[in-house]
Order: sequence, then C-alpha cells, then structure tokens
Amino acid sequence: MKYYFAPMEGITLYPLRNIHHEIFGDGIDKYYTPFLSAHHNLRFKKREKRDAMPEFIKGFENYDDVIIPQIMANSVDTFAWATREMWSLGYNEVNYNCGCPAATVTNRHKGSGLLQDTEYLDEMLDRIFNELGNEIGCADSDNSNNPGDGCKKISIKTRLGFYDEAEADELMRIYAKYPISELTIHARVREDFYQGKPRIEAFKRAVETYRNAGGKADICYNGDINSVEDAKKLLEVCGISESAMIAGNSCDNASGFSAIMMGRGLLANPALARQLKGGKALEADELRQYLKRLYDEYALYIPEERNVIFKMLEHWAFLHVHFEDNEKCLKAIRKARSKGEYTAAVNNIFASCKFI
Repeated sequence: MKYYFAPMEGITLYPLRNIHHEIFGDGIDKYYTPFLSAHHNLRFKKREKRDAMPEFIKGFENYDDVIIPQIMANSVDTFAWATREMWSLGYNEVNYNCGCPAATVTNRHKGSGLLQDTEYLDEMLDRIFNELGNEIGCADSDNSNNPGDGCKKISIKTRLGFYDEAEADELMRIYAKYPISELTIHARVREDFYQGKPRIEAFKRAVETYRNAGGKADICYNGDINSVEDAKKLLEVCGISESAMIAGNSCDNASGFSAIMMGRGLLANPALARQLKGGKALEADELRQYLKRLYDEYALYIPEERNVIFKMLEHWAFLHVHFEDNEKCLKAIRKARSKGEYTAAVNNIFASCKFI
C-alpha cells in the first residue's frame, strides 16, 4: 500500500512538504500541492506558481515523481496549458481536481462542479486526452494507460457524485474510457463537504464499476483515515487483507486499491504513514523537532513574525490532541504574539503535559 499527503489549500505548501519529508518522509510516497488555478489568461497566481517552483524544493531526491501539482481548470485550453507548464518544470504527473466542494469553485464549473454535468465532463476529458495524448507516457513504452515513474501522466481526484452516491456509476464509466494513471476517489459526494462518515460501501461499488467498465488506472482511497484502526476498518470493508497495509503488494480483487490519501490525519499525526507501514508511533522529541523546523521554514516563507505564528496555530489545531490536560498550555500558545512568547509556550506544553 502506498500513502499520499493530500492537497490542502493554504496548508500543504512547500515549507510543510519539505519539512515533513525531511523528518517523516520515509512513509509518504507522494505529496500533492494545493491546487493551481488555470486561468483563461494562461497565468497562475504568483503565490501558486511560487509553490510549484523547483527552486524551493529541498531534500527530495526525485521530486519529479513524488511531488504532484494539482490543477484546477474548467476548459481544455487552460488545463492543457497548465499541464505543459508543470511538465516543463520537471514534474511527471499532474492531478486534475474534480473534487473540491467549495461553492466559489463549483459555481465556476470547476472542482466537483464538473460532476454536475457528466456530458460536459466526458467531453472535457475526451478533448484533454486528444490534445495531450501524444505527450503522455514514455518514449520507450506503449503502456499509456498506466505509465511508470519517469513518464508523463495525468491523474484525477474525484468524489462519488455531486448530490448522490448513485451518480458514481456514470462517473466511473466515464473515467474508465481514458488513460488516466491513477484515480483518487474521495468517499463522499460534494454535498457532504467534509462532514459525516465516508461512504465506504459506495466507494467499494464505485471501484467495482470502474473495473467492470475496463478502467485500468491505479485506485487511491481518500476520506478520514486518521489512525491505524481507521485503515484496518477500511481494508476489512473492502475485503482486502490487513497485510496489504504494510506490504508493497497491490490489491487484485475487484474493489481493491493500491494507495490511501490522507490530509487531516497527517496533520494530527505526522508519523501516521510510517505507522501504517509498520514503523514506530509519533514520539515527543521528533514532534518537537518537526515544530521547530516548520517554524524556521515558515519564517523564510512568511515575512511577518506574527503571521508565522498564525500559520503554526493551524498545525496546533490538530496536534494538541497529543497532550493530556492541555487547555491552559494551549491557550498560551494561541495568545503568543512574538517568537519568544510562542517558543516559551511550546516548551511549556512539552514540559507540563503528558505526551500521548
């Protein structure tokens, strides 16, 4: 089983990717960037383009197959332009965002807004692969359906539907028609946003429908894997041996998948992927090092000290669960307005609260 760090807007930027890879990267097989919006003027926003620039990548031996830029687009021309831009920067895979549920996105026929109009989605994918088909794959390979490392690839991240999970059948039959390299399915519909339990049974049926329609892409599961127990339950429902969680073997049953994508679970437990692969649980000393390195990296990325602290508070919103009886200490962290105050408050929570 492979494990991926999900794209999260404003969070999984290059400072986080660099530092997480430095300390916990042996557990992560792919890091996805927050989406880059492909605008009709064929320009990226400056901050989005900066996040994808190779000059800011640190510590990745082969970033071309490990860091995956995600593209948000509602037209063939803009998606093709953005894809070629990312390929020109050395990335081998781009991921097409067909899952973002935000109204500001869906109202523009982007993200999961594409799932409302399956005829348009089908036409978009047909034209995208006609436009880029000759550039996908490898010069020495004829397997464009599932090219390996070092080959140009297009993957897709989707949901089970917009309003209802029954929409997944038609969506899967559409996706099965095209040579995508990997299909990540968030086990919710757009109207769920990120609430409620993931629809694992519906995910299982969707994978079966995709395979029965001839879909050959690798499948990645996404949705609320926040612990080792969550992963075990997912595998059990899908009829997959628990050994697949640690082993590198693929799952060959009809509802099988070969990767799990996690977002909030990794923010709360940066060592989660390592644990899922059979490694040790998160330790206090390495979390402390992780937080210090994150602060230092954010300080290079964000100009004002106070804003660096605000960025770190986004992480503490998840990480505080590792400290028993943390209310008083956490309040001091939240009130910090200088690096000195913040550092003293962090030292105090590690010294005063039991690490769990």
